[in-house]
Amino acid sequence: MNDSKISVRYAKALFNLVKEDNTLEKHQEDMELLYQCIREIPELKFVIQSPVIRASDKIRVFEESFRAGVSPLTLSFIRLVLENRREENLEGIARHFLMLIRTEQGIRTAELVTANPVDEALRQSIVRLVAKKFNTKVDLHEQVDASIIGGFVLRVGDQQIDASLSSKLKRIKRELIQSQN
Repeated sequence: MNDSKISVRYAKALFNLVKEDNTLEKHQEDMELLYQCIREIPELKFVIQSPVIRASDKIRVFEESFRAGVSPLTLSFIRLVLENRREENLEGIARHFLMLIRTEQGIRTAELVTANPVDEALRQSIVRLVAKKFNTKVDLHEQVDASIIGGFVLRVGDQQIDASLSSKLKRIKRELIQSQN
Protein backbone atom coordinates (compact mmCIF):
# COMPACT_ATOMS: atom_id res chain seq x y z
CA MET A 1 0.00 0.00 0.00
CA ASN A 2 1.30 3.39 -0.88
CA ASP A 3 1.07 5.88 1.92
CA SER A 4 0.90 9.51 0.96
CA LYS A 5 3.78 11.78 1.87
CA ILE A 6 1.49 13.43 4.40
CA SER A 7 0.83 10.14 6.20
CA VAL A 8 4.52 9.29 6.25
CA ARG A 9 5.52 12.71 7.60
CA TYR A 10 2.92 12.72 10.38
CA ALA A 11 3.83 9.14 11.35
CA LYS A 12 7.55 9.94 11.43
CA ALA A 13 6.93 13.05 13.53
CA LEU A 14 4.94 11.09 16.11
CA PHE A 15 7.42 8.21 16.02
CA ASN A 16 10.40 10.52 16.66
CA LEU A 17 8.55 12.25 19.50
CA VAL A 18 7.57 9.06 21.34
CA LYS A 19 10.97 7.47 20.71
CA GLU A 20 12.58 10.49 22.33
CA ASP A 21 10.18 10.17 25.29
CA ASN A 22 10.85 6.41 25.46
CA THR A 23 7.12 5.61 25.24
CA LEU A 24 7.08 3.56 22.03
CA GLU A 25 5.23 0.61 23.56
CA LYS A 26 2.29 2.65 24.90
CA HIS A 27 1.89 4.58 21.67
CA GLN A 28 2.16 1.39 19.65
CA GLU A 29 -0.91 0.12 21.53
CA ASP A 30 -2.69 3.44 20.91
CA MET A 31 -2.01 3.39 17.18
CA GLU A 32 -2.96 -0.29 16.90
CA LEU A 33 -6.30 0.60 18.52
CA LEU A 34 -6.81 3.57 16.21
CA TYR A 35 -5.88 1.55 13.11
CA GLN A 36 -8.15 -1.33 14.09
CA CYS A 37 -11.08 0.99 14.85
CA ILE A 38 -10.79 2.85 11.55
CA ARG A 39 -10.65 -0.42 9.62
CA GLU A 40 -13.41 -2.24 11.49
CA ILE A 41 -15.97 0.40 12.51
CA PRO A 42 -17.92 1.60 9.47
CA GLU A 43 -19.42 4.56 11.36
CA LEU A 44 -15.95 5.87 12.24
CA LYS A 45 -14.83 5.49 8.63
CA PHE A 46 -17.97 7.41 7.59
CA VAL A 47 -17.12 10.26 9.99
CA ILE A 48 -13.60 10.43 8.58
CA GLN A 49 -14.71 10.38 4.93
CA SER A 50 -17.71 12.69 5.20
CA PRO A 51 -17.03 16.18 3.79
CA VAL A 52 -20.19 17.58 5.40
CA ILE A 53 -19.22 16.81 9.01
CA ARG A 54 -17.38 19.80 10.49
CA ALA A 55 -13.86 19.35 11.83
CA SER A 56 -15.03 20.35 15.32
CA ASP A 57 -17.63 17.56 15.25
CA LYS A 58 -15.04 15.04 14.07
CA ILE A 59 -12.72 16.11 16.87
CA ARG A 60 -15.54 15.67 19.41
CA VAL A 61 -16.33 12.17 18.07
CA PHE A 62 -12.68 11.09 18.28
CA GLU A 63 -12.14 12.60 21.71
CA GLU A 64 -15.24 10.93 23.13
CA SER A 65 -14.36 7.62 21.48
CA PHE A 66 -10.69 7.46 22.42
CA ARG A 67 -10.31 9.54 25.60
CA ALA A 68 -10.39 6.54 27.94
CA GLY A 69 -8.30 4.23 25.75
CA VAL A 70 -5.32 6.26 24.58
CA SER A 71 -2.66 8.51 26.05
CA PRO A 72 -3.14 12.30 26.14
CA LEU A 73 -0.32 12.68 23.60
CA THR A 74 -2.05 10.34 21.14
CA LEU A 75 -5.33 12.19 21.65
CA SER A 76 -3.57 15.53 21.04
CA PHE A 77 -1.95 14.09 17.93
CA ILE A 78 -5.31 12.90 16.55
CA ARG A 79 -6.77 16.34 17.32
CA LEU A 80 -3.90 18.00 15.42
CA VAL A 81 -4.47 15.76 12.40
CA LEU A 82 -8.20 16.57 12.43
CA GLU A 83 -7.67 20.32 12.92
CA ASN A 84 -5.38 20.30 9.89
CA ARG A 85 -8.14 18.53 7.90
CA ARG A 86 -5.95 15.47 7.29
CA GLU A 87 -8.45 12.96 8.66
CA GLU A 88 -8.39 10.95 5.44
CA ASN A 89 -4.74 10.21 6.26
CA LEU A 90 -5.36 8.82 9.78
CA GLU A 91 -5.41 5.18 8.68
CA GLY A 92 -2.21 5.60 6.68
CA ILE A 93 -0.55 7.49 9.53
CA ALA A 94 -1.36 4.69 11.97
CA ARG A 95 -0.23 1.99 9.50
CA HIS A 96 3.06 3.75 8.78
CA PHE A 97 3.68 4.46 12.48
CA LEU A 98 3.25 0.76 13.27
CA MET A 99 5.59 -0.11 10.40
CA LEU A 100 8.23 2.25 11.81
CA ILE A 101 7.97 0.56 15.21
CA ARG A 102 8.29 -2.92 13.68
CA THR A 103 11.35 -1.75 11.76
CA GLU A 104 12.82 -0.30 14.96
CA GLN A 105 12.24 -3.65 16.68
CA GLY A 106 13.79 -5.58 13.77
CA ILE A 107 10.52 -7.23 12.75
CA ARG A 108 9.43 -7.83 9.14
CA THR A 109 5.83 -8.45 8.21
CA ALA A 110 5.05 -11.46 6.06
CA GLU A 111 1.64 -12.13 4.53
CA LEU A 112 0.63 -15.70 3.78
CA VAL A 113 -2.41 -16.36 1.59
CA THR A 114 -3.69 -19.93 1.40
CA ALA A 115 -6.82 -21.65 0.16
CA ASN A 116 -7.35 -23.29 3.57
CA PRO A 117 -6.17 -22.41 7.08
CA VAL A 118 -2.70 -23.75 7.92
CA ASP A 119 -1.89 -25.75 11.03
CA GLU A 120 0.45 -24.52 13.75
CA ALA A 121 3.39 -26.73 12.70
CA LEU A 122 3.34 -25.37 9.13
CA ARG A 123 2.88 -21.80 10.40
CA GLN A 124 5.97 -22.12 12.63
CA SER A 125 7.94 -23.68 9.80
CA ILE A 126 7.11 -20.74 7.52
CA VAL A 127 8.04 -18.23 10.23
CA ARG A 128 11.41 -19.97 10.77
CA LEU A 129 12.10 -20.10 7.02
CA VAL A 130 11.30 -16.39 6.50
CA ALA A 131 13.24 -15.41 9.65
CA LYS A 132 16.30 -17.33 8.41
CA LYS A 133 16.08 -15.99 4.84
CA PHE A 134 15.75 -12.33 5.90
CA ASN A 135 17.73 -12.60 9.15
CA THR A 136 14.95 -10.92 11.14
CA LYS A 137 12.01 -11.56 13.42
CA VAL A 138 8.77 -12.23 11.55
CA ASP A 139 5.22 -11.03 12.11
CA LEU A 140 3.13 -13.45 10.03
CA HIS A 141 -0.33 -12.38 8.88
CA GLU A 142 -2.50 -15.10 7.41
CA GLN A 143 -5.36 -14.79 4.96
CA VAL A 144 -7.60 -17.51 3.58
CA ASP A 145 -8.65 -17.03 -0.05
CA ALA A 146 -10.38 -19.98 -1.71
CA SER A 147 -9.91 -18.41 -5.15
CA ILE A 148 -6.24 -19.46 -5.22
CA ILE A 149 -7.55 -23.07 -5.27
CA GLY A 150 -4.44 -24.52 -3.60
CA GLY A 151 -0.85 -23.74 -2.75
CA PHE A 152 0.09 -20.37 -1.28
CA VAL A 153 1.16 -16.80 -1.92
CA LEU A 154 3.81 -15.43 0.44
CA ARG A 155 4.70 -11.72 0.50
CA VAL A 156 7.58 -10.29 2.51
CA GLY A 157 8.14 -6.61 1.87
CA ASP A 158 8.27 -6.13 -1.89
CA GLN A 159 9.05 -9.78 -2.62
CA GLN A 160 6.38 -12.33 -3.47
CA ILE A 161 6.37 -16.08 -3.98
CA ASP A 162 3.25 -17.16 -5.85
CA ALA A 163 2.94 -20.93 -5.64
CA SER A 164 -0.83 -20.91 -5.96
CA LEU A 165 -2.63 -23.40 -8.15
CA SER A 166 -4.71 -20.65 -9.76
CA SER A 167 -1.62 -18.80 -11.01
CA LYS A 168 -0.12 -22.05 -12.35
CA LEU A 169 -3.35 -22.80 -14.24
CA LYS A 170 -3.37 -19.28 -15.69
CA ARG A 171 0.23 -19.69 -16.81
CA ILE A 172 -0.54 -23.04 -18.49
CA LYS A 173 -3.56 -21.53 -20.23
CA ARG A 174 -1.47 -18.60 -21.49
CA GLU A 175 1.23 -20.97 -22.77
CA LEU A 176 -1.36 -23.12 -24.58
CA ILE A 177 -2.90 -20.10 -26.24
CA GLN A 178 0.51 -18.79 -27.34
CA SER A 179 1.55 -22.19 -28.71
CA GLN A 180 -1.56 -22.31 -30.93
CA ASN A 181 -0.71 -18.99 -32.58
